[in-house]
Amino acid sequence: MTTATIDRTANDELKFGVLGPLTVSAADGSLVALRGTRLPALLTELLFHANRWVPMSRLVDVLWGDTPPKSYVSNLHTYIHRLRGRGIPIEQVGGGYRITVDVTGLDLLTFQAEADAGRQAVRRGDYEAAARHLRSALRQWRSADMCAIDQPHLELEAARLETERIAVVEECIDAELACGKAGELLGELDMLVRQYPLRERFAAQYMRALAATGRRAEALEIYQRSRHALVDQLGIEPGRQLRQVHEMILNGQ
Repeated sequence: MTTATIDRTANDELKFGVLGPLTVSAADGSLVALRGTRLPALLTELLFHANRWVPMSRLVDVLWGDTPPKSYVSNLHTYIHRLRGRGIPIEQVGGGYRITVDVTGLDLLTFQAEADAGRQAVRRGDYEAAARHLRSALRQWRSADMCAIDQPHLELEAARLETERIAVVEECIDAELACGKAGELLGELDMLVRQYPLRERFAAQYMRALAATGRRAEALEIYQRSRHALVDQLGIEPGRQLRQVHEMILNGQ
């Protein structure tokens, strides 16, 4: 892809990505350039709260923290003007700003919509549909390396979104296990348990998948490995869910 450096009109269809490094792409696939750190930080914060009002005080915190310049109001207006000049639809609302984006125009909104659809399918007992929607949600993530911009406030929000992503991974695996896909999940679960050794739900899911494929001894080894990690690093015993899966496997269920 080429990087666009010209201004664009508000009629251009822009697509935004925040689930990974920030991207702004035009309808022809070219990338819209946002130089420096202030413009990307400002746009990222607005996109994290797309279609919602963000107060000026919050934007000032993101851009300058506790030491804003005396001219922060005019500086902020200048940055907003520059973003608008690239066709980015930002409107002033009261004492703040809002960016209006369609669900399909922002990966974060698509992620949230697909995750919600997956959870609704789970409540209906339609695990096939749930798995499809939840996997679609996870495909929106290009990278867990969000907010390469050095802005502490953005890093906190990125961490919150990463927590949401992990929760969707857990829900997706539960749905796929309910669909009888244990064998297909073994490689992914092995990686997840190694990456997140203190997340008991991943360990329980891996144990269930191993047991479902006839590998009960390995499932029990995963329990012992998880228990040791919890005791050594947190000083706690496994929780109820992990213990129940352990007991079911011991009883041959």
